[in-house]
This record gives sequence, C-alpha cells and structure tokens, in this order.
Amino acid sequence: MNLISPYHPEIDSIWQAVSATGARSVAVVSALPREGASEIAVALARRAGQCAAAESLARPGRPAAASPKTLLVDLDLQQPAAGRMLGLASQPEEILRVEGMNLAVLGAISPETANAWRERARLTEQLAAWRSDWGIVVLDTAPLLNAERRRGRRTSAADRRSSPYSGEIAGITAAAAADVCILVTLAGGTSGTRVREAREKLAAAGANLVGTILNDRDNPTLLAELDRETYRFAKYFPGWMASLRARMRRSPILTVRV
Repeated sequence: MNLISPYHPEIDSIWQAVSATGARSVAVVSALPREGASEIAVALARRAGQCAAAESLARPGRPAAASPKTLLVDLDLQQPAAGRMLGLASQPEEILRVEGMNLAVLGAISPETANAWRERARLTEQLAAWRSDWGIVVLDTAPLLNAERRRGRRTSAADRRSSPYSGEIAGITAAAAADVCILVTLAGGTSGTRVREAREKLAAAGANLVGTILNDRDNPTLLAELDRETYRFAKYFPGWMASLRARMRRSPILTVRV
C-alpha cells in the first residue's frame, strides 16, 4: 500500500498547525467511513515521529532516544487500518514498534478495553497515561456519522443497536478526549449537510477542532481533465491534439503526485 509521505507539503502544514497549539494528543476523525482518516492519521504520526527523532539528534552531546516518542492508536474497531498500512499484525493491547521509524502502534483493542474506553472519562485517563510515556499520541477514530445516516435513512432504536458501528468507541468520544482534532471529508463524496452535522457534533461535545481536510483522492487530476478536453478537438486537429497530449504527459508540473 502506498502511504502518504510524512514530508508531503500538506502533511507538513497540518503538523505545523497541530504543533502550534502545543497539543500532545490529536484525534483524526471523519464524518463517514472510507474518507481517508486512517491515511491522514498514519501520515501525521510518521511526521510527528520524524520531528521527535530530529529534535533528539539535535541535542548536543545527547544521543537519539532508543524508544519511539510517537504512539499511533487505532480506535476504529470495525475497520482498523493503521496497523495494516504499516505492515503490522498486532494482538489486542500489543504496542508494536515500526522498524525504521520513530513510531509505535497500538493497532488492536480487546472488547473489554473497548467497553471501558467508550466512556469519555476513562479514555481521557488513558490518554493522560499515554502522554506520560509518549511525546505525541495520534488517534485514528471511528466515523462520526453511521452508515445509515449517510444513506439518508431514519433508523429505529433496534436498527441502531444492530448497526456495525454500535459497538465502536465513538469517534466523537475520542475527538473530545484528545487535545485537538482534525476532520477529514471526501471531496465529491460527502455532502455539505453531513460536514456541517459532523462539525456541530464536535462543537456540542466540546472537541477542539483545529482544521478540516478536504480529501480529493477520488477527483480526477488536472492532467486527466486536460487530457480529456483534447479529445473534443481531436476530429479537427488530430495531429496537434496528439502532440499536446504527449507534451502534457511529460510535464513535470502536470504529472506531480499530490
């Protein structure tokens, strides 16, 4: 799986915004499933780990710490992805170090632990314990809104109890327990109504929302759009359009991955 680079300009901007707050725990949340929150959480944790390693090396006469300073916790019980993205297969409550990175991951949580952490007070206590051992804690959370709401259906109490998200540690709980949170939304996939609903839930819970990320993962690239437009004129200028497409595909600007 291709990971977002921790040195990507956008990831650096997010990290700088988080660092400016002085926060030591950050929750990455999304309004709906599969919006890219896990990808952002992993990239942000790797960026934090790189910064911690650099700071340690910069101290005169003091070697880099032997243990990681950043902890990534996957609180999405139904669709855990953080550990898998980093090539880890952890057992419940097992914290694994990522080779070659100043990062450790708690990628699996037992049902008993999940039951305890569904209470905001208990999760807040656990975050405080983690912060005593780790410089930065990044939480990859469950979606704020469930799948039924995404389809626009009203649900009964029985439906909510049987929902695959009913046994989750609620994303809103994690967002409120963390020092700051970041909301990830999928461009072209999440309506403005759902984004507003997610932001209202965060505000009502007292979560400290420091920014919203618009993920354009599924949108066509500028190169793809320009390439498509050339075919509109291909029947009039076939040679010119073919030449233009070839030149665009060699362009270092149009072919850059963002």
